[in-house]
Amino acid sequence: FFHNIIDGSKVATEPFYVAIITPVIHYCMGGLECTVDAECIDKSGKVIPGLYVAGEAAGGIHGNNRLGGNSLLDCVVFG
Repeated sequence: FFHNIIDGSKVATEPFYVAIITPVIHYCMGGLECTVDAECIDKSGKVIPGLYVAGEAAGGIHGNNRLGGNSLLDCVVFG
């Protein structure tokens, strides 16, 4: 931090960049419940044979919230 501080006397002459920022969904916390082996689990908590969950369809991996950056590992493991 503080590597890009502009001296107050130079503010009027330094370039000023603007970007439009809009809210987006970048990660989904929901999905199908699955085991650590990506096997889909039914309502009664039993594995559904031959049905696997991948990507953001795999829910419950992080609980109610996730730590920043953990979604990268999630993508590598679950696709």
